[in-house]
Amino acid sequence: MNQRLFRQILFALCLTSLTINIASAQLPPAIGYMFPAGGEAGTSSEVILGGYDWTPDMQVFVHHPKITLEILDRPGPIIVPSPPYWFGKKARRGPFLLPREVRAKLRIPAGVRPGVIHWQAANANGASARGSFIVVAGGVGSHNVTSEPLTGDAITRLPPLPTTVFGQIQKIQQVDRYRFTASSDGLVTCATESRSIGSPLNALLTVVDQDGRVVAEAADTAGMDTNVTFLARKDEHFTVSVCDVDFRGNRSFVYSLSIVEGPRVVAAIPAAGRPGETKAVTFVGYGLATGSSKLESVSRNVTFPADATGEHFAYRLETKHGIAEPFPLALSQHDQTTEPALESKKLSAPVSVTGVLTDRFGQDQYELAAEKGDLFQISLDAEKIGSPLDVAVAVSDAEGKELARNDDLPGTTDSALEFTAPANGNYRLDVSDTSGTSGTPRSVYRLVVRKAEPDFTISSPALLNAPIGGKVKLALKIQRHGGYAGPISISLGNLPDGVLVGEDLVVPEKKKALNIELSVADDSAAVAALIKVRGEAQIGETKRQRESGWTLLATTIKPPFAIDAEGKDDVTKWPRGSTFPAPVLIERDAGFQDDIVLEMTSRQGRHRQGIRGPELTVPPGVTRILYPVYLPEWLETTRTSRMVVNGVAKVKDPKGNVRYSVSKQKTRMGFLPVGALLKLSTKRREVRTQAGGAFSLPFSINRAKQLDEPVRLELLAPKSNSNAFTAKPVIVSSRQRSALLSVEVSSGPLERTEHELTIRATAMQRGTLPVVSEAKVIVVTSDVSASSLVERLGDER
Repeated sequence: MNQRLFRQILFALCLTSLTINIASAQLPPAIGYMFPAGGEAGTSSEVILGGYDWTPDMQVFVHHPKITLEILDRPGPIIVPSPPYWFGKKARRGPFLLPREVRAKLRIPAGVRPGVIHWQAANANGASARGSFIVVAGGVGSHNVTSEPLTGDAITRLPPLPTTVFGQIQKIQQVDRYRFTASSDGLVTCATESRSIGSPLNALLTVVDQDGRVVAEAADTAGMDTNVTFLARKDEHFTVSVCDVDFRGNRSFVYSLSIVEGPRVVAAIPAAGRPGETKAVTFVGYGLATGSSKLESVSRNVTFPADATGEHFAYRLETKHGIAEPFPLALSQHDQTTEPALESKKLSAPVSVTGVLTDRFGQDQYELAAEKGDLFQISLDAEKIGSPLDVAVAVSDAEGKELARNDDLPGTTDSALEFTAPANGNYRLDVSDTSGTSGTPRSVYRLVVRKAEPDFTISSPALLNAPIGGKVKLALKIQRHGGYAGPISISLGNLPDGVLVGEDLVVPEKKKALNIELSVADDSAAVAALIKVRGEAQIGETKRQRESGWTLLATTIKPPFAIDAEGKDDVTKWPRGSTFPAPVLIERDAGFQDDIVLEMTSRQGRHRQGIRGPELTVPPGVTRILYPVYLPEWLETTRTSRMVVNGVAKVKDPKGNVRYSVSKQKTRMGFLPVGALLKLSTKRREVRTQAGGAFSLPFSINRAKQLDEPVRLELLAPKSNSNAFTAKPVIVSSRQRSALLSVEVSSGPLERTEHELTIRATAMQRGTLPVVSEAKVIVVTSDVSASSLVERLGDER
């Protein structure tokens, strides 16, 4: 709907006759997405950040000491998805959040390791949860990194391989298509990454050759991302398409697509080695031995670097069919063995075993000798080493009684547990898979068994909102290992000024949790900072220190106002295609008399199918105002819809800094769409013309009896070639039932030959409330202008 129309009716809708008493509903921001969904190490690039309930004073934080993310301007308007929409059963799904977008600069220094990086955002209303983006390796031999241009259904041509393209499925039914050319005979691998960065996209990946034949296809139905490998010939063209498996779409559906040539490693046996040792490793993958697109294996002697940092190092396997992309091999201080070397499958800790589940839904069993009181730490990795398995580990006694089991650790499908032997004897370790992907040579796992050493870990929440002048508790969770039960001293680093914490913080003996009370001074600024919790304990002769992950702490301002719907969840029948004036009640604290802007909140209760409202300023002194909610003419009449708005106002924190305070409407405004008041239609659904030509479109205008205002008929500029078609608006009186709209076509070059034009009819009911109906017309143009066509015909004569 035309936002200018809302501003024209602002004061006509203002009433000042009612006082309300409702509680404040402060609304913190939420993280959304980044597009492009990452960048290349050693580069700076501009990205778009999508966020929910964001304000102009947003701050962003990256969980990496060298990477910076800088907001460049104010967040844009709230983005309501454009058609198409789901109707029927799928329309009952919960809606996606409505974002604002803002430009930002992402700087990734050279040398930053490739992988997933977390980021967060905060304002004076609180902190967000974590979002993620991808760092692509930079330097010599790295990928060509590009982003999907916003070209609608056009096919994007990619640079030479290897390449990584960042894409975004912005709306339902959207399919992104990319074309590339193979530079040599051999294997090509296409892989998407979306779920690993928190994107809701479950990708369907399809590759067709230049003759239109499907050569590879994969669907992500388990949230594990997708990849395909196929054979190509030099200079052969391929088109790869990406969409959601259920054809969903939204601006948060971001992804990366990498396309590389050469063999592909999917598993290594063993999956780890000691730093400094040289060890025979069998690699499993596509094209490793013969260059064909099937799973096969080769062996190499691998030297595990003695000076490597971290838990892994990237190994590039060289074959006569090419060099594979880097594959991570783990670094470990334990003896490494493989399942075939353990014919009796008897384990003696410490040991690390790389095994393969050769049968689908099968399991491997190992025997572990123990004495009473022995405490073991058992871990089972699959996801961590790139395996598709969803593993579980269990411990049973000699009679088969299960004594301990773990399926998934938090945040992963890998498993781990600690087990204390209740008596002398042999115990059985069962390794199993629940994913159904076992039974292939790549169904690899890594089992590590060692005597548990006394230790501990600390976990803290991702975010903490602390009100200025108030108190809040930081809840820590302590995981004790190897029987350690002693006290743990706690300290907090990087606390903002004005945030106070008690001294001598200690986790008592045997306790596994600690709630730390933080106090925020009355005169503190509204700020945010990434903090870490440090723990220290005396374990034997050693002082051991451990840190939690980052917690984003935000000090917040209480909104000095509150808003609510007058009807408190009432439902009103209202015509489709018209504007529903929803009463909103405003209550201000004593002393606060500034403007409040009403805007759509990001989380609406029902799927809106295009329902929207404007940013509406409430002047000082106004306690009741009608918020205009536009109901599109295509809404289903079989179900109610609702709208919730935020109130946003400038406030000053105790240090005098201007911030923005957000309060969410307490209850909802409800409406049941009924028949439309206005309908625009045309029998001429398709027009053929030339560049530089003109044509006329006849329209029928049907109105309800109560709608006797004039109708304005106008052409909306198409998204592409916005100046290609022009038309003077036509005013249709209440007595007319038809009208003619004349359209002129630009003589300049057009991006495409088929164009969808939207013609809108608008009537202002009671002078203030827009009633709208639209019609679509397809225009097919040629590149030959009308004048040049006449000249050419004359020459032919």
